[in-house]
Amino acid sequence: MISLESSVKLHEAAAVADLIFQSLHGRSLSDEARQDLEVRGAKLGLATLRVWFGSLSADPANPSAFYVAADALADGRRIPLLFHLAPSSAPGPILFPNPVLIGRVQPGGGREIVVNAIPFASTDRINIRLFTDKVDRSFLPRPQGPLAAIAVGNRHPEISLPAAFEAFRQIEQATSRNMASTVQLSATREMTTDEAIADRDGETPTAAGHTRVSIRHLYHAGLWAAIRSGWRKGYNAEADHVIITGNTPAEIAASIVAGKLAIERAAGFTKFTTDTSRMFQLQADPRHPRPWPATELEQRFELALDAQDRAWVLEEFSRPLEIAGRKYVFSREEIVRFAVKFGESLKVNEELYDHIRKVKTDFGTGDHFDFEPSLDEADTLTTPAELIFYMQWLKSRGRPAQLVPPNLGFKKRQAYPETLEALEKYSHHKMWPELLPAVSGHFHGDPLAELGARVSELAEVARHFQGTLSIHSGSGKQAAVLEQIGRATRGRVNYKISGELQLQLLDVLSEQPAGSYWRGIFERMCRRTNEFAAANAFGDESALAEPYMKDRGMYLGDASRGRVDGNLFLVFWVGNLVGSRDAAASDGDHRFFKQKLDELPDDLLAETRRRNAAYIVWLAEHLRG
Repeated sequence: MISLESSVKLHEAAAVADLIFQSLHGRSLSDEARQDLEVRGAKLGLATLRVWFGSLSADPANPSAFYVAADALADGRRIPLLFHLAPSSAPGPILFPNPVLIGRVQPGGGREIVVNAIPFASTDRINIRLFTDKVDRSFLPRPQGPLAAIAVGNRHPEISLPAAFEAFRQIEQATSRNMASTVQLSATREMTTDEAIADRDGETPTAAGHTRVSIRHLYHAGLWAAIRSGWRKGYNAEADHVIITGNTPAEIAASIVAGKLAIERAAGFTKFTTDTSRMFQLQADPRHPRPWPATELEQRFELALDAQDRAWVLEEFSRPLEIAGRKYVFSREEIVRFAVKFGESLKVNEELYDHIRKVKTDFGTGDHFDFEPSLDEADTLTTPAELIFYMQWLKSRGRPAQLVPPNLGFKKRQAYPETLEALEKYSHHKMWPELLPAVSGHFHGDPLAELGARVSELAEVARHFQGTLSIHSGSGKQAAVLEQIGRATRGRVNYKISGELQLQLLDVLSEQPAGSYWRGIFERMCRRTNEFAAANAFGDESALAEPYMKDRGMYLGDASRGRVDGNLFLVFWVGNLVGSRDAAASDGDHRFFKQKLDELPDDLLAETRRRNAAYIVWLAEHLRG
């Protein structure tokens, strides 16, 4: 293990200290000053240090001292640290435990500066929290409210988070809009608790935590990346998809307990997406192949809600509602259908909302947060009437949703069909009976025109409730789809992506020379995915592995075309393998694939980040409206 003392060259630390103190002499610390330091710092010719001047912050206990993040470069490794630079005449206390004295320097023969270093990797949670809580609180996340955003999932946070902040900087400079929502993963699917990840052997690729990123780790990695990027303009940190599931009351109760634990671990996050769609009673929907008749609906209405709630819901939704020139009137049967279909899930959402509010208050950041109850995982396309029912229920009962994601018919990491023929194949076996007739009968066979009209009406409903439409499964969608969404929402949209950034990392690996170390890791991930499929690890979709492999090999497709020409089985599932071991590695290194990818060399890291940032900027350009 390399020590901080041996990794930092004292003469280079002296050059950094000299630059900072000389530049700030008689000048206040500002973003302009930090940008000036970044330009001048690039001319220092540092060989063993990479300084993140955007992180530069004054020491609150000593106004003549400063903290700045840096990477020490030693033996081919990057060692993240935090410098504390203080005049020896007024050193003052250091907030952080066990700082390491690098030395005393007199840059330019001037006053003596004491240089200390503090470990500051994304895993140094205590030090990161001390910095954001005591040194510079402007790096903390904040609720998004009505702002438009691109919500960026980070399955490899140390790789993609810096790229995301760079992209949001470019977007803000070009448009004066802050669209940063860049700390996001499913709290009970991609992520899980630290304890669960420690126990995970990787032999179940669909189990929660397949990213090997815990809830707490993602939060601290977000703070870490924001600090090093110098991003003080605010960003949302989202505990996405707290999933509640189960086939029996006991299973549902256990899932709620697990969901509440995930929320507690996510206390610092500023946005919470709940997913209770598995509790929807689909036979209450007339689109179901065997919907319940009105008489049975009435019986189930009696069982679903008590007398007080039944009376409330019938009165609450009997009043006509006008939104953007459209009048919505619910019949008694519609109210009963919606109450039966959604009632149980709404009740659970109320319980989760109250738990989030308590957790946030206990955490010390107040009870202000963004709430996003998800409808996007439903088996039916979300109608405006359903969205009204869901939003109105929660608002009327004191748990308003700031964002709401409908099911638009999007599939994860896949393009949306642009022709009627493609839509017929795409929607096969889906409970979307209204979609094809609407496209052919009212939109001249144009799926994108129908999508735009549908999104427009849903966006107006969300706006009526002071909410923002949230688009899930946004990765892989083509420019024409994004532009339809931008126009339909008038640019007020929360657009979520996740898998595409990871796929771009895998693209970079797949493009390395045959026989190379990194190409080998990619190929072994693909082969192991197919081995898991042979054991039916991915359920019904496991059967797709062999035909796709025969037809398209390991090719992940053209990202600019929604990857429709690639191996769609691997596009969807190969990313899960980062949480499994590299069991077939010929060198005997059988660590988790995630551990190896975290050691990406600088050239591949830079290329992956370049692609990630460019993709996020491209999304913003097409979503402007």
